[in-house]
Amino acid sequence: MVLNSGPSEICSLGSLNPGDQAEIVALNAEHSPEDYFRRLLEIGFLVGERLEVLNEAPVSKNPVCIKIKDATYALRREEADCISVKRLR
Repeated sequence: MVLNSGPSEICSLGSLNPGDQAEIVALNAEHSPEDYFRRLLEIGFLVGERLEVLNEAPVSKNPVCIKIKDATYALRREEADCISVKRLR
């Protein structure tokens, strides 16, 4: 899901590919359970944090492996779609 195009493209985290870097711009709580949203905040998925997509499962592309600071997380694509990011070039 791309919200706009151009140098600072806003999209869902789930649409990024391995090697892509991005900055979190919003967490969309209305599309996720409240406890999941709270857990994302607790582990560091905060607005303004920069992240990198490390890799994804080879066939299904699910889950996707994300690095924030020194921590690595695996998220299902549908979970990652609840996070809006600004792609960094």
